[in-house]
Amino acid sequence: MKNKKSKNMLDEMQDNQLLKIEEFGFWLVFWVLFAAVILQALLGTTLKELAGEIAALLAASVYVAFSSLKNGLWTRKAAPTLKTNAIASAGPSLILGIFNAVRAFVILKKPIEFGATVQIAAMCAGVYILCFALLEVFRLIYNKRRMKLDDIEEEKER
Repeated sequence: MKNKKSKNMLDEMQDNQLLKIEEFGFWLVFWVLFAAVILQALLGTTLKELAGEIAALLAASVYVAFSSLKNGLWTRKAAPTLKTNAIASAGPSLILGIFNAVRAFVILKKPIEFGATVQIAAMCAGVYILCFALLEVFRLIYNKRRMKLDDIEEEKER
């Protein structure tokens, strides 16, 4: 449905090109902001000072996740399965582990001790479990929504 108040001056191809440009621009800003948060945190910036950047990342992440689920979309390249969720959960876990290890042992120059290593490993395990659980909940929501949308499409074809 097009808004009657605004007139689209673009043809279909131009509209598609503009959507691709906007998509690329969004993801460029998202990942640059993510990198800025990581870099600032490595340099010792406090969580209070990073609150604005983190809030922007969180808002963008929540919007994309819930809009995708609402429209029955997952990704272009992966199917929502237990296996892909298990593999995808390893990424954030490893990134956080490496980040915390670098920050603790290289930047803050803390001695490498068993307790600190166990703490980082426990944090990685916790992030893995949380990420996996969240992806599984999203997968269940996606499957339910996809079935509902597929039923609606089948009814329209009849």
